[in-house]
Amino acid sequence: MTTPFATAGCYTHKDRKYRTMDIQKCIDIARLLAKKLTGSITPEENQQLDEWRLADRRHQELADKLTDEKDYLVHQQELEQFPPAERWEQVEQTIRKQNHRSPFATRRWIAAAAAAVLLVLAAGSIYYHYRHTAGEGIQLAALDVPAGTHSAQLVLSNNEIIYLNSDSKCIYNELKGVQIVQESDGVKFLPQKDIPDTLIYNQIRTLQGMEYHITLGEGTKIFMNAQSTLTHPLAFRGKERLVKFEGEAYFEVAKDSKHPFVIELGDKRLQVLGTSFNVHAYPDEDLMQITLESGALKMDGTRIRPGEQIVYDRKSHELTVHAVDTKEFVAWHEGHFLFRNERLEDILRTLSRWYSFDYDFADQAARDVRFGAYLSRYDNMKTIINMLQRTGLVNVAVKDGKLLFGIP
Repeated sequence: MTTPFATAGCYTHKDRKYRTMDIQKCIDIARLLAKKLTGSITPEENQQLDEWRLADRRHQELADKLTDEKDYLVHQQELEQFPPAERWEQVEQTIRKQNHRSPFATRRWIAAAAAAVLLVLAAGSIYYHYRHTAGEGIQLAALDVPAGTHSAQLVLSNNEIIYLNSDSKCIYNELKGVQIVQESDGVKFLPQKDIPDTLIYNQIRTLQGMEYHITLGEGTKIFMNAQSTLTHPLAFRGKERLVKFEGEAYFEVAKDSKHPFVIELGDKRLQVLGTSFNVHAYPDEDLMQITLESGALKMDGTRIRPGEQIVYDRKSHELTVHAVDTKEFVAWHEGHFLFRNERLEDILRTLSRWYSFDYDFADQAARDVRFGAYLSRYDNMKTIINMLQRTGLVNVAVKDGKLLFGIP
């Protein structure tokens, strides 16, 4: 049976001239498109949206335009000035203003609906407005946890630990010829004259709730996510620039064709040639993902191009290559979380590394509930948890100092 959405466009036509007629229908369709793109649409809603798309070629064209993620991510800042509860109201006001200004313009309703989808998604909202539960969300005063900090631990070759943060500026001279300079934007290893041949290794560690930036002596920049470890020599020697890494980091490798940059990732070696890429290689996860933005990478003889990703399964020892949208895997480096129809268990694993909280599940089924979201990495944790609660898909409680997730 065809639903009203299939035949109800955001316009009617007369003598082949289209008029903006039903603004509420525009809003309803925009809501469904938003839910589709964030992965929170129900089967019934998806059927309504499919019927609407198939009813008219222009519906399909519009849907393709509005669900182009390159567009909506550009507008991320536009609604952040409004509290989450007011964002959809602001979108509806935008639509109605567009219609009021030019009620008979063919493209005005398109722009209005586009504004709805782009702004709601760009605001970083898990789509909860269409299916929100009563109340203002759970009160989690005990979980009023700020975002992580720009900090790390520097472990010297003698096992002395130096705590690094954005507030201090120091210079260490562990090895003659190499200065370790701590500045507000990170730590830099600066080679001086007469560097000895001795290989001395340092280690940079980020714990839960930490991120940090490192610049190696030859110019390579490394942006480390939480719970990551980089082991590297103070100064490179030999034919290759070898480091060891586990966790997640974004690398901008300085070009030097005579001395390839090599990263040891457990039992795998990644060879790099002047490249920007993301490494996701946490030891507690089965899948290792290397996502290339520019340059060239090679692992086990497999070479990938920009826009591709190497996935290595530690259990099966299978290595595969996939074409991906790199934004999804580097969003953290740009200050955001981007989740696309991901399992709650995987989302919480990522969030807990950054916000330093413990969690558990009252229902096993809650692990597999899927969400889509584009969130600021620097929001207070309580804001994000309340957004999850408002979807109505999960219940959230606090028990024994842990967040407990269950099915309503």
